Amino acid sequence: MKTTPKFIGIDVGGTKILIQAFDEKLRILDEKMVKTDVIHGKLGFFNQICALIDEFLTKSVKGIGIALPGIVNQKTGELVRAPHLPTGRNFKIRDLLKKRYGVTVHADNDINAFLADEYATPRLKKYKNVLALMVGTGLGGAAIVDGKMMYGANGYAGEFGHMVINKSDTLMSLEQNTSGHYRELYPNIKKYSVRNLGIGLASLNLIFNPDAIVLGGSVYLNHIAQKKTELVKIIKKYSLANQAPKLFDADPKTSVARGAVRLIEKKI
Repeated sequence: MKTTPKFIGIDVGGTKILIQAFDEKLRILDEKMVKTDVIHGKLGFFNQICALIDEFLTKSVKGIGIALPGIVNQKTGELVRAPHLPTGRNFKIRDLLKKRYGVTVHADNDINAFLADEYATPRLKKYKNVLALMVGTGLGGAAIVDGKMMYGANGYAGEFGHMVINKSDTLMSLEQNTSGHYRELYPNIKKYSVRNLGIGLASLNLIFNPDAIVLGGSVYLNHIAQKKTELVKIIKKYSLANQAPKLFDADPKTSVARGAVRLIEKKI
């Protein structure tokens, strides 16, 4: 690298980990992607994260941001629960990294990090209230309210996928009625995904009254994005005053790792 990195960002997934080095303007200097070690338990996973950081670490690095696919307690910096990682419950990942490297560390949910990077784009930074939903294998969400990331009492806010949208014991939540996992289990819900997502968005519109909603994830982009007009109609139908927020597809240049770095100083 010709330029010395100032920040390190890590995007942790259940199958892959992406680490990126950034300069002071958060431009990507270098990156590496590896398969997530879910075989060797919590210690193997943590050692893998540290080995990646060690490759990019220099004396000029002043902060590390790590985005995780699970619930992160913002008060304690613990990864409370991550179904696709071998970390168990209440894994003190922030404190462990801070102790090891002696720099500022911020651990956050991956959708919060996604929204943080999206919110920095010209199309969104003019708004004060923005939601994000990622519809893929599951459904994750995040919210910026009055220009600030909403965490709730313990950092668990934004679990939009668990909203109840019908009475069926089998397909009760928004995630169950839209995400890839359940679409595979119950093929007949495919044709209802647009309607169900629209109902979920209408409910969120009533609760948050956002200026805009950013939508991403493989299921959304491959099966629903082309039907955005229908989504807007459903939102307006179930919302007050026939009103709907602006809907944006996720920017392909968005970096979850960079979003985790943006959240280090909690300016969002």
